[in-house]
Amino acid sequence: MPPKPTLSTTYDKRKSVTVITSRTNRRVSFGGTEETEIQAQVHVPEEGCWGWVVVAAAFCVTFIMDGIALTFGSIRPDMTLDLNVSETMTALINSIALALYLIAGPLVSGLINRFGFRACCMAGSVTCSLSLFISYFLANVGGLILFYGVLCGIGFALINMSTGLVVGFYFEKRRSIAIGTATLGTSVGIMAWYPINSNLVKLAGWRSVTLFHSGMFGIIYFLAMTFRPLLSLHVDKTEVTEEPTRTVTYLPNVAATSSQSGQPDTAKPSGSERLFAAMTNDQFPTAADVVKDNEEPQILSSQPGPSAESPRASKLTITAMTPTSGISNHQLQKVESIISKTSMTDFKKQKLKVNVPEQKPKKVSCWGRLCNWEGHLPESRPMYRDDAFYDGKVERLPEYQSSKGAVVSEEKTGLEYQLAVSRAATAQDLQDRRGVFATAVRRVLATMMDPKLLKLSTFRYFCAAGFLIYLGFLVPFAYIQVRNLQAGIDPRHCSLFVSAMGGFNGLGRLGFGFLAIKFCPIKLSVAGLCIGGVITMLSHVSFNMYFQYVYCSLFGFSVACVISCRALMLVKLYGLEKLTNATGMLLLFQGIGSLISTPLAGILSERFGYTVAFIVSGASLVLGGLMFARMYLIFLKEKVTVSPYSSEGSNK
Repeated sequence: MPPKPTLSTTYDKRKSVTVITSRTNRRVSFGGTEETEIQAQVHVPEEGCWGWVVVAAAFCVTFIMDGIALTFGSIRPDMTLDLNVSETMTALINSIALALYLIAGPLVSGLINRFGFRACCMAGSVTCSLSLFISYFLANVGGLILFYGVLCGIGFALINMSTGLVVGFYFEKRRSIAIGTATLGTSVGIMAWYPINSNLVKLAGWRSVTLFHSGMFGIIYFLAMTFRPLLSLHVDKTEVTEEPTRTVTYLPNVAATSSQSGQPDTAKPSGSERLFAAMTNDQFPTAADVVKDNEEPQILSSQPGPSAESPRASKLTITAMTPTSGISNHQLQKVESIISKTSMTDFKKQKLKVNVPEQKPKKVSCWGRLCNWEGHLPESRPMYRDDAFYDGKVERLPEYQSSKGAVVSEEKTGLEYQLAVSRAATAQDLQDRRGVFATAVRRVLATMMDPKLLKLSTFRYFCAAGFLIYLGFLVPFAYIQVRNLQAGIDPRHCSLFVSAMGGFNGLGRLGFGFLAIKFCPIKLSVAGLCIGGVITMLSHVSFNMYFQYVYCSLFGFSVACVISCRALMLVKLYGLEKLTNATGMLLLFQGIGSLISTPLAGILSERFGYTVAFIVSGASLVLGGLMFARMYLIFLKEKVTVSPYSSEGSNK
């Protein structure tokens, strides 16, 4: 048997469990490329413990980052006066940052796959903090566009993707609750930061506020320390035959051909090794396909020995990679419980052996325990999961329901589901350490920037809707204060209008998340966007203070569907296996809409007044909703895919 891959790292005790299933004796080829060994990784969350610490940290991170990023309108007027430029130019600074916040998502996802959540979030914290600190000293728009716009926007993306994805890896059954709690930091941040910024600008000016923001982003560096690496297990599964000299080679469904030998692949990198020519996730089998033996493996070649009909048995060996502080009995029992409760017939037939290297706990000081640092596992590939961007209830997914079909309720374990949604990696991928753009990064980029989905008319409508929504979504947040000040509303209330938007946006996230359980998320999005767009177009009808509060509250609540229903709509239309692909392409169009949004509103307001700018903003939201409606009609007509919600009446 070829040697097992070496995994060397250190970990803390109370973590989710990473199972790395190695098939070192099985070789496949993908689409005519060179044959390579395939391996699989899955994460089995613990549903609590340190996960809730991660949720609290993620809430604080989004409170700081989104609260500052989405309340730029509070400092923009003072910046415009200080720099003596047009309002459009200062609006461009933040629009570039918000555009990169979205557009850089696929690249950052690849970096997360290579370096881990914590390293990427910390890098984003340092980038944003230094960029805002340098912006304090700049006196021209060009420099601010570079540092406050471009570099800070890249930092936003690093923080946003890391924080938005890490929570889902600590939870399964409570994933929707955990992610919903963490993302509420955005709404609370908008509600709190706008009046804080407005008052600080009056006292010290926009430069001092920017310096203060620089320090707040520095805090994110320490919050990201809670995103600890996961406890690792190495699982080696082998076939034991009556005649040990026979070689058995297994061909998964996605493979076209298979190797006639078990020697390591020494072929030179093919064209698929180029940056934008890597294979996408859906070209690889799931971890369940790699592990299970419910279907008999295909005998492709053998050395002299018994016939192909000879009986075989499977042996599953689990080796725990112990942390520097040693492994506890509780952790060992957790591992054994996960395997013993697994319903897969394949596991039931196997001989199970658990190897735990004996390692006595080391004595460390109190300070050492508080500042324990565990290195990132280089072989970890979190972004190879199909559900990485899914924030709904996993119990509603077909992959979860099918994986649990044969399991008694009280014996359910997350291993079957995790195997079903995790894609295999190649041995070459896990060993690739060639700089930033290693195979782990290129494969995620190829997956998230896959243009094949654009061939579907429904997805083209989805992307057009995403562009239009973000073209109008940000305008009220950026210009409501200035517009109402010009209309003569009390300045004390003008700084609270955006706070009302943020507060009711949080309620809307909770409300739409709850309604999406019972109703079609596409219909909910159409209703929310049309309501938000119409009231925005009519927001100039009266500048009575209470009327404006009502408008801001309804707007904040209704547009919450943009975030709450996005993943649910994509899964409904294209299935979980295409969620990562669709999310990456959609982020691109949303980012372009964000780039144009506030500068266009600034041009319209300078030439025609704020009324026209708000009418265009509302019309964009309504058009986005109508695009969703048209997309849904095409979906029903063409029946692109079977709805995962049909069994629960979500097509009402």
